[in-house]
Amino acid sequence: MKRDADFAGFMGETVALVSDNLRFVAIYVLLVGGLNAAGLFLGLTAPASTGSGFQTSLGAMASFDAGLAGGLFSLGVGIVSIVAAYFLLSKLLESRGRLIDTDTRIWAYVGMMILSILGMMIGFLLLVIPGLILLVRWSASSGFLIGGKRGVIESLGDSWDATRGKSWPIFFVGLVLFIGFSVISGTMLGVIGATGLNQGVMATSALINAFSSAVFYALGVAVYYLVQNDEREIGAVFE
Repeated sequence: MKRDADFAGFMGETVALVSDNLRFVAIYVLLVGGLNAAGLFLGLTAPASTGSGFQTSLGAMASFDAGLAGGLFSLGVGIVSIVAAYFLLSKLLESRGRLIDTDTRIWAYVGMMILSILGMMIGFLLLVIPGLILLVRWSASSGFLIGGKRGVIESLGDSWDATRGKSWPIFFVGLVLFIGFSVISGTMLGVIGATGLNQGVMATSALINAFSSAVFYALGVAVYYLVQNDEREIGAVFE
């Protein structure tokens, strides 16, 4: 039975998705976090530029101050991160029976990420609040695109419609997760930093960033799973 589309439901489903797909989450964290840690160790990326998914790829151009090698490395990590994110999202959707088929839609996913990030950046530049609204209302878009096989614009629109009236619970789940990761990260980095193990701090930071990204991907799938129209999704299988 599905959980309710409220704070407890979104949080519970997110935790359950991570728990049920721990192997795939670990692969994502080790791959993306490991590459980011390697970049820090080798001096190819700056601590502020590490991240995952489109965070890394969009920040690649800023890494050219470390030289061509740094820029190319960051771009490569960005590409790997995007593919890894798509793989993880597919596995999360599959675990809930929401992956219609295995045909790749990664190019549509890339296009939607570019469009949504640009929209949220504009929103944050305006007054911050519009950016947060888009972040919340588009949180289920990856599910609609990959699981529901919708178009890019349609996925964003369907996510906007499906999350209507549920924005606050989604926002507060995201806020709690963000604060939780910030506290955990700060505590762990403080403890490791006190020992003088700078490389350990960098590696831990990269792995925590990757794990937090994986959890937020799970939140997006949880939102999609709990707010989607089951009848339309089931009907899509027979189209």
